[in-house]
Amino acid sequence: MKMPSLPPLNRRATLLAAGGIAVLVLLFCILAIALGGANTDDTPRPATAETAENATPETPAATEIPHAADLAVQTAAVGTVLPLTEDAGRSYVDETLFIGDSNTARYLMYADETGQAFTTLNNNIGVVSMGVGAITTLKCEKFKGSSTMYTVPEAVAMLKPKRIIICYGTNNLSGSSTDATNFISTYLKGLQAIQKAWPYCDIIVSAIPPLDKQRENTNLTMTQVDAYNAALVSMCEENGFKFLNSAEVLRDSNTGWAKTDYTLSDGVHLSKIAVTAYFNYVRTHAYVTEDRRPQPLGTIPTPDGVPANLISEDPIAVRGAKIPLEFVATNGGKLSGSTSQMVKKGGTASAVTAVPDEGFVFAGWTASTGGSYSSATIQFTMPTDANAGGVVLTAHFKADAHEHNYALIEGTEVAATCLTDGSAKYKCTICGEIIEKDISALGHDWNGGEQKGNEMVYTCRRCGETKSEAIAHTHNYTDVISDTPATCTSDEVIVLECACGATITQTGTPALGHEGVVQSDGSVICSRCRTLLQAAPATPAPTPSPEPGYTEPPIETLPPETTPAPENTPEPEPTPVPSDNTSSEGSAADGGPALESTVDLQATEMPDEPAVTE
Repeated sequence: MKMPSLPPLNRRATLLAAGGIAVLVLLFCILAIALGGANTDDTPRPATAETAENATPETPAATEIPHAADLAVQTAAVGTVLPLTEDAGRSYVDETLFIGDSNTARYLMYADETGQAFTTLNNNIGVVSMGVGAITTLKCEKFKGSSTMYTVPEAVAMLKPKRIIICYGTNNLSGSSTDATNFISTYLKGLQAIQKAWPYCDIIVSAIPPLDKQRENTNLTMTQVDAYNAALVSMCEENGFKFLNSAEVLRDSNTGWAKTDYTLSDGVHLSKIAVTAYFNYVRTHAYVTEDRRPQPLGTIPTPDGVPANLISEDPIAVRGAKIPLEFVATNGGKLSGSTSQMVKKGGTASAVTAVPDEGFVFAGWTASTGGSYSSATIQFTMPTDANAGGVVLTAHFKADAHEHNYALIEGTEVAATCLTDGSAKYKCTICGEIIEKDISALGHDWNGGEQKGNEMVYTCRRCGETKSEAIAHTHNYTDVISDTPATCTSDEVIVLECACGATITQTGTPALGHEGVVQSDGSVICSRCRTLLQAAPATPAPTPSPEPGYTEPPIETLPPETTPAPENTPEPEPTPVPSDNTSSEGSAADGGPALESTVDLQATEMPDEPAVTE
């Protein structure tokens, strides 16, 4: 429909009014959004370090952040996430093989308060810049006396550890994506390959360590770290692995990032403070099981370590042109200067000075790259072949000459058990030096044993564990288990038992046989078992009485038959008369059967000879 035209003045007024209305509508929309919020979804979402960074002080997320990994840990099946335990001691660490990337390699660079490195080449396979995709393919470990290189699964099979703690993932980070499907799939294949190569060890998956807020590569996010750790919890739960939630001791629960001074200047590699906290966590979240390895273990080759610069790529772009450099001090002194620096290859770090405590003297510097330096103040030049794992310089101190007086540090004792070593820490009351002594495993305390069947079962008086041993012995059947008496038709049956539990069946008194007794009706039964041996004789049927009026028919008499006389019949020979002394037992002449009685010829009448008819 065609709108009617308006005069110019009216048209202008109308446009102004319409514009005013539009402005009012826009203001109302903005107000509605401000009051209601842009997010209409009431479902709470797990916060991350990135979201917490922008939260105001009044926002709950600024004080407590429910990370995705934390939620996975809380909902995991019981037994998946390792709980808090008693300190398992140094021996637990020494019998564990640590596998991972450059952070794992740093365990070799740092020492605990006793001056002992956290790990040695014997229990560390740490490869700088390595991710989960290289577990089954990268030949990274070699052994003394051989130039052959081995993959992680192959090396594990050769080292034959009781357990492994494996930590990969930092070099698989790529940004803020929370899809961990490919990461988990690849990780699981690596773990299964290790399990197949050496099925006798416990597998513990350690959490990916947190990043520092001031990281060098800002594309790396805690959002992805938390998502990957949550996926690792599920992977462990579904496949029977254990999860070490070590991130909880390295991360600031308020910010979600790594704790202050827990990483080097690149924001990725762990500092000595962090590694110390990590190993305290490992020892107090221990997973101690019975040794399942076949015994004896045989010869275990001596590791020669991972070659330097094995991987030239920098998967997370933190290496750049600078290498992390850290300065640390042992017991007896402290450091003056910047202890964490980023230095270009070939460049020189700012000076750091080692300052001994009272009663100590400086004993020199050592570098993780192998060098040593005697001056207390050092300006270190970064090697041109240094890798992204960085370099650690350690200042050593020794006490003035004196005899140590070690006292037990209260609360550091780890009791030895039947199977595991214990330990205790001691501190010199003069110089403060700390040492840790191992307490050998006690071994089982077996009782005298109890015989069960063909086995002797022993029980440990200390821990209750049992063991069985087969018994070789001659049976002695002395105990009567049952005795079934003999019957008229069955023998006595006796069941005897040996002390080992074996039984034998024997016969005793033979069957008794029946004892017949004649009853009043003429039957014969056994007096013992009442079995009928002979039925009663049959009673003759009574003669039926003749019916009234019945007359017996007369008996018909037949005429005697006439027997014709035989012709020329010879006279019969007279029967011999036995003599009076003939035995009744039989004839002596023919040996025939005995005669029942003597024949009396005189009492015997001879028949008349029949007359012969001409």
